[in-house]
Amino acid sequence: MREPFSPGEARALAAALDAGRPLTCPRCATPLDRRPVPPRRDVSYVRDRLWLVCPSCHATGVLDRRETP
Repeated sequence: MREPFSPGEARALAAALDAGRPLTCPRCATPLDRRPVPPRRDVSYVRDRLWLVCPSCHATGVLDRRETP
């Protein structure tokens, strides 16, 4: 079973993503697998999302990537 990242872990991952640092699992320090989340057709707004999965401890979470100017 995959356990979601806690809100604090998700904030730390978002900060690492925004800073361009490597994304590693906050629980076991394993590099995270990154999978893009395609936008849904039934939603009027588009988000650029990234699904993060730890291949070691199976923790998981979704982050919104910020738009780059």
